[in-house]
Amino acid sequence: MYTLAVVAESPLPDRPCRDLLYAIKERGHVAKYIPISRISVQVSRNGEIEVLIRDKKLDVAGIFLRSVGFLLDLEQFLRRVTVMKLIEDSGVTVLNPVEGFLKSRSKLETVIELSKRGIPVPKTLCTEDLYLAYITCKSMREFVIKPMVGSRGFGAVKLEDPDVGFQVMKTLLNFKKPLYIQEYIRKPDRDIRVLVIDGEIFGCMYRIAPPGSWKTNIAQGAKGVPCERIDPELAELAIKATEALGLVYAGVDIGEGPDGYVVFEVNGSPDWRELTQVLGRNPAEKLVDVMLRLLKK
Repeated sequence: MYTLAVVAESPLPDRPCRDLLYAIKERGHVAKYIPISRISVQVSRNGEIEVLIRDKKLDVAGIFLRSVGFLLDLEQFLRRVTVMKLIEDSGVTVLNPVEGFLKSRSKLETVIELSKRGIPVPKTLCTEDLYLAYITCKSMREFVIKPMVGSRGFGAVKLEDPDVGFQVMKTLLNFKKPLYIQEYIRKPDRDIRVLVIDGEIFGCMYRIAPPGSWKTNIAQGAKGVPCERIDPELAELAIKATEALGLVYAGVDIGEGPDGYVVFEVNGSPDWRELTQVLGRNPAEKLVDVMLRLLKK
């Protein structure tokens, strides 16, 4: 019997976290939910390093890392990442692996890793140079300015006028935010979310944008509908994108552009509530099976 933990930021588990906890218990193992803020590190004078949950040593065989937090300052982020790396280095199996999880958090690192492997991505500029950003926007018919670290489509804006973009970008720089700009890929009013687990396609769905919106995020009102046919090219792109970031599982967002498929993002801790409803099956069970297989190696 293993003790397995689900780690995230919220004091209480969200739906995917609860799904994992239930799947762990269903398979006869001990399940714990741990808010990441409760995990501490203590270093003694004699060099002993302990990872603590309150005043007790952390004692788990595996961790499902769902979140290190969303609105963090630099010190919080570094502390939490250091803690998770320490846990992983101690021999605890972490899904997703910490390095891959962090790569997927950064849209810039994601697009770089995908591009290195020949995976099609939108034309992208990440900079703090306002002039370069402005002339780049002028070269694009439509462009999207989005947070470099973010999810659910929050904060992403699509523009056609580079002078409006200039004002947006100037404001972002005043708040010490880097500029992350992508050429807008014209596509149907949908994209494709593909869930990859352990090198295989678990399932996929179309995400249909709500009327009048260009955003296909479920959190922005999009609706999931079944994607009945997963062609070999789509499957290969999703699997390659997941592997490129060193992830065991991922939600890969792919658009149907004028020149073929384009990978927009790779999510290392995807929300699967809508996908579960669309598919009629829950990926948490498969993820727990993968964790158990890795622990038995």
